[in-house]
Amino acid sequence: MWKGDLKGKIATDSLNNKETYGLGPIEFLKGEIVVFEGQTFVSKVIDSVSHQVTKIPSVRAPFFVYSTNSDLKVVELTLDNYSLKKIEEHIDSVYKNYDQPLLIRIDGVFNKMKLHSVNLPDGEQVSSPDEAHQGLTQYDLKNISGSLIGFFSRNHKAVFTHHDSFFHAHFISNDRGVLGHIDETDFNSSKVILKVSK
Repeated sequence: MWKGDLKGKIATDSLNNKETYGLGPIEFLKGEIVVFEGQTFVSKVIDSVSHQVTKIPSVRAPFFVYSTNSDLKVVELTLDNYSLKKIEEHIDSVYKNYDQPLLIRIDGVFNKMKLHSVNLPDGEQVSSPDEAHQGLTQYDLKNISGSLIGFFSRNHKAVFTHHDSFFHAHFISNDRGVLGHIDETDFNSSKVILKVSK
C-alpha cells in the first residue's frame, strides 16, 4: 500500500476449506472481505447508510491475513463488558507466554458496533493509510448478532494489524447483511463466546 500497489496478490478460492478464516480489503480498496468457515463474503459501499454483502466463489486482495487450520478453543472472559481494546488486552494477558499470531472468533450479540468499508474512488493513487481511507464509509450498529473474526499478533504491527495495535478484526452478521472492518465495539461477556486458535 505504501508503494501504491493495490492489485490483488491472493485469491480466496485458494483458501476454501471449512477451517479457513481470513480478512482483508478487496483489490483496489473497493470493499472488505471476510472468509468465514471457508466461504468468501464481501461488502461494498452503496451509500452513507448502506452497503451490500455478497457470498462469492473468490475475490482478490492486495494484502490478506488468514488461517487455514483453525482449532478454535473456548476461552473464558473475565470482565462483564468489553471494548475492542479490552479484548485485545485480555488476549494479550491470557497468551502472554505465546509469541505467535492467534486467530480470534467471538460469536454472539454485540451491543454496539462501528464498522467501516473502504471505497477508494477510481483512479486515486495511494501511498499511505490516510490516502487509502479516501471514500471510507462508516456504519454504526446496535444490538447486532454475528461473529467477530480477528487476528492478534505482537509481531505484525502495520503488517496485518494497525501500527498502534496488536489486533485487526472484521465482523459478519448472522443474517449476512452486514460486513466490515471493526473500528469500535462494545459487548457483554454473557452474550458472547470467545474462541481462540493458535
